[in-house]
Amino acid sequence: MPHTVHVSAIIHAPLDKVWPLFRDFNGLAGWHPGIAQSRLEADGRHDAVGSVRYLALKPSGFVREQLLMLDDPGTALRYSIIETSLPMRDYIAGVSLRPITESGHTLVEWWADFRVEGAELADVAKAVGQGVFAAGLAALDEKVRAGSVQG
Repeated sequence: MPHTVHVSAIIHAPLDKVWPLFRDFNGLAGWHPGIAQSRLEADGRHDAVGSVRYLALKPSGFVREQLLMLDDPGTALRYSIIETSLPMRDYIAGVSLRPITESGHTLVEWWADFRVEGAELADVAKAVGQGVFAAGLAALDEKVRAGSVQG
């Protein structure tokens, strides 16, 4: 099944510098411009499948996301949105990272499948693809190039 939204980007840093930023399930606010705040709920851990994070979004809104899969050898993870103020339902997303051996950089693919209620799918898909995934990857690339991300 094709993904509703699929974005890929090259991050100008080696895989071992980029993967820790994604595998920290509570670390998104440290580099994503659209996230105002992130906190783990209950007994959640930043690297434990089943953990739930609450993300406060800029300028407003929220998502509660649950970590479904964390694959360190495969440098991939999957998560779902279990509650949100956004018009999306049945949201499952994933990230996979691959080393680009020629340059020493990292290829990141970020995808999501979801249904939309009360809005146009094309509009929401564009907002997720450009406003969330592409904007986040661009900000991450900028930060690793500047060396300002703590891994």
